[in-house]
Amino acid sequence: MAVLLIGIDDTDNQSSRGTGWLARRVSEECAKRDMRPLGVTRHQFLVHPAIPYTSHNSGACVALDLQDGPESAEFAFDFVARQSADGSDPGVCLATASDVPDYVVEFAHLATKQVVTMDEAYALAQRASIALRGLGGTCQGVIGALGAVGLRASGNDGRFIDLPGLRELQGCVDVAAFDRIGVGLEYCGRRGADGERRVCNLLHTQVCSACAKTEVCTPAWVRPRLVGGKAVLPLEWCERKNAWIPVDRKQGRPNR
Repeated sequence: MAVLLIGIDDTDNQSSRGTGWLARRVSEECAKRDMRPLGVTRHQFLVHPAIPYTSHNSGACVALDLQDGPESAEFAFDFVARQSADGSDPGVCLATASDVPDYVVEFAHLATKQVVTMDEAYALAQRASIALRGLGGTCQGVIGALGAVGLRASGNDGRFIDLPGLRELQGCVDVAAFDRIGVGLEYCGRRGADGERRVCNLLHTQVCSACAKTEVCTPAWVRPRLVGGKAVLPLEWCERKNAWIPVDRKQGRPNR
């Protein structure tokens, strides 16, 4: 399956909804256009005084099952330009995952650790024949847009802020429900009677006899990690609830 990636960054201002919210709107619009969404991931970049950002300096990447060629998603440039907040500096990157070269992935990882420039981003995108556009303001968002595509293409960075079926998982949920939407479960262990931590590190419904529990108690919104190109939700044992709970958990639901 060919996967199309749409990287988005710097679309907000201090009073608007964030880039993650807009990325989810792009994913919804793609679904309306008969493209199959594969999830939206959030990617964290370096927070540094030399880098202008609105709140957390994170970008987002929309992944799609590519059916009709990358041109089918080019509407995203105009869509993001129209929906971006006043005073923002949006950028959008469009690339097929298999066409993202190692040097773009390396640039993306660098952006998580050090200051990188717009000139570098544009030069690498041109070298890789990747569509990268600044859509307003200073166009600073091209850095995070290219970075989000590179990190998503690496398969081992970011957290899912949207995935078909993910938001329906509330309360105590049978592990089979996660498997149905393609989320692997990683059991990080529980403490035994002697206080030592028991580590299983098993995926999906493979639970060792010491951790035989078939339900996961979720908060209002769970965010699986991107690991090995797949959505994986690490779990830890909660003695108070006598159940597995997500290691990464956010209690409030995001603004729609």
